Amino acid sequence: MKSVFVALAVASLYACGGGGAGSTSPPPNNNPPVGNTPPPAGGISVTNDAYSPASKTVAVGTMVQWSWNTCTNDPYNYGTSTCAPHSVTFDDGTTSPTQDQGSFSRTFTAAGTYTYHCAVHPTMTGTITVQ
Repeated sequence: MKSVFVALAVASLYACGGGGAGSTSPPPNNNPPVGNTPPPAGGISVTNDAYSPASKTVAVGTMVQWSWNTCTNDPYNYGTSTCAPHSVTFDDGTTSPTQDQGSFSRTFTAAGTYTYHCAVHPTMTGTITVQ
C-alpha cells in the first residue's frame, strides 16, 4: 500500500511540472502583463504626471518607445489599483491613444526637435532631439 502512495506522489510531481530539474516552460503567450509596463532599455516611462526621462537625444532612424507605468496601489489598501490615463501627443499631430497601460512607439526619420505633451495633462511635457 505504501508503494502505491509513493507512486501516486511521484506521478503528481511530474503532472504538475515538478519532474524536470532545471526545466522551464515558456509562458503561455507573449502578451505583457496587465498594469505597469517597464520601458525598454533607453525608452521613456509614462508615470503619473511625468515622462521619465522628459528629454532624450537620439540618432535619425531611432525608434523610441513610451511605456505606461501609471498604476499605483490603492491608498486605502482595498487591494485595487488606480491607473491614470495619459497620452503622448506631438506638436506635429502624431499622437498615441489616451491610455492607462501599454506602450506607444515612434520612429524618428528626420533630424529636429520634437516636443510632446499629454492631452489630459498639458503641463506634462517632453522633448525628443533627433541628430
